[in-house]
Amino acid sequence: MTGRRMMRAALLEACGQPLRIVDDVEIDAPRPGEALVRITHSGVCHTDLTIIEGPSPFALPVVMGHEAAGEIVAFGGPSDGFALGDRVVVSIRAPCDDCFFCKRDQPVLCEKSAVRPGEGEVRLWRGGQPVSRGLNLGAFAEYVLVPLRGMVRVPDAVSMAEAAVCGCAMQTAMGSVVNVADCDQTTTACVIGLGGVGLAIVMALKTVGARQVTGIDPVEVRRATAQGLGANLTLAADDQGKLAKALKATDGRGFDTVFDCVASSATSAEALTLARPGGEVVLIGVTSTPQAPGGSTMELVMRHKRLTGSFLGNAHTGRDIPIIFEAIRAGTLPVARLITHTLPLERINDALDLMRRGEGVRTILTL
Repeated sequence: MTGRRMMRAALLEACGQPLRIVDDVEIDAPRPGEALVRITHSGVCHTDLTIIEGPSPFALPVVMGHEAAGEIVAFGGPSDGFALGDRVVVSIRAPCDDCFFCKRDQPVLCEKSAVRPGEGEVRLWRGGQPVSRGLNLGAFAEYVLVPLRGMVRVPDAVSMAEAAVCGCAMQTAMGSVVNVADCDQTTTACVIGLGGVGLAIVMALKTVGARQVTGIDPVEVRRATAQGLGANLTLAADDQGKLAKALKATDGRGFDTVFDCVASSATSAEALTLARPGGEVVLIGVTSTPQAPGGSTMELVMRHKRLTGSFLGNAHTGRDIPIIFEAIRAGTLPVARLITHTLPLERINDALDLMRRGEGVRTILTL
């Protein structure tokens, strides 16, 4: 196929092994309705690490990375108001606004963009052999192909590093708080897991004025960061009395909403215990192997609790990301505080090691 570009990329060739930087991956030319974006900043999300450590739902080799921002370098047809050189954040879900799910305000389930792992047309190549795009994007690379509906122009007041974080962590957080859980100034909330998404949820909760926010995490620095972002109480994950202490913050009643950013059987069981009667548990985390939710179904039935999944916060790219950008500009979402390390793409394995050790919050790779 003519029009392909050669690029650098971090290649996952075997789960559990370091990624390899190569410079001979080819990417297809954009088609009508698509743009080719040169990535300048790419965040390392725990979902990437989970897949890298295996098992991978994608055929290997695969280019991971899904939280990114860059500049438009080519279009496959009409530009729909975008221009070459525009700074944009990209998203893994481009709502069509016309399918069954989009019409029911479930854009992250869009029938045209929700491609299952292993499905979809190959758009990356190496030595004539196919290379998978993790989460249909593959942003640990110099270029990505993005539907026009899957990107948003970045305003001058927002840095590209901040914009990259909005591609996943902040979009997931704000969407989970507003779109999924409908939190407001009356809400009491607990956040289990204070990584990038968990801390972003703390920020989002404070933005909507939640009256009580508790965070639980094993890492002291992350607990301190949560407090600096406005959390009323933080507790160590290994504190045997943490559930009782957390419940005390709600006069023993339990939280209106518990956000489980780990979503293992153990943490979902804790989340159900912490949710008040009539309350809700929102599962956000992704584990390496599927796990059954913990707790008893009787807890859901007799105490009228709800268990809800949240993928990307059910965010609509074109509707929700501009709102997040405006909050960053206004100073109510200090997204830059999530960025603790900046490394070149060539040091991606160092970035993954930082995450494995629980050091920092968000590492941004620069290209």
